[in-house]
Amino acid sequence: MRFDALPESDHPLVELRPITADDLPVWLAYLQQPVVFQHTSWNNPTLEELSKYVWSPAMREPSNLLRLAVASRKSHQLIGTVGFHTVVPAHRSAELAFDLMPSHWGRGIATHVCQVVVRWAHEHAGVLRVQATTLESNLRSARVLERAGFEREGLLRSYRLVRGAPGNFFMYSHIASAASVT
Repeated sequence: MRFDALPESDHPLVELRPITADDLPVWLAYLQQPVVFQHTSWNNPTLEELSKYVWSPAMREPSNLLRLAVASRKSHQLIGTVGFHTVVPAHRSAELAFDLMPSHWGRGIATHVCQVVVRWAHEHAGVLRVQATTLESNLRSARVLERAGFEREGLLRSYRLVRGAPGNFFMYSHIASAASVT
């Protein structure tokens, strides 16, 4: 699952690029907005915690985190992130994660970038299964995943602790077609 080229967006409003240290304060600011925070499993994100997503060459290795900035095509400023965590090369699987600044919701951006990185994972990184979880309350993200071609597999009760309390999560998956996997 080694890869050389990063996924590219053809959306008219956004581009995908590596996350830089300059992006971290913007990312942290919108993650802390109650309308975002209440539907995530972030405990209390800090700049230090987010800094592990700043681009480095090690991210090109199979089992490392790969999170990209979703940036305005005009200003190149961060408006969201998309990428993978819990990458398991032995099983050719990865878990998708994404977030978007509320001021950019409702424009098809999240659906588009999810589709781009999932297609890239299948075609260029050899990932067979991309999965994603959403808190039971996060209906907006569930709709994004469904529009991006994910199928809901079920409800995982008390799947992850969310700020100290057990949270129920819906599990989604996107399985590669035989023709799309290298």
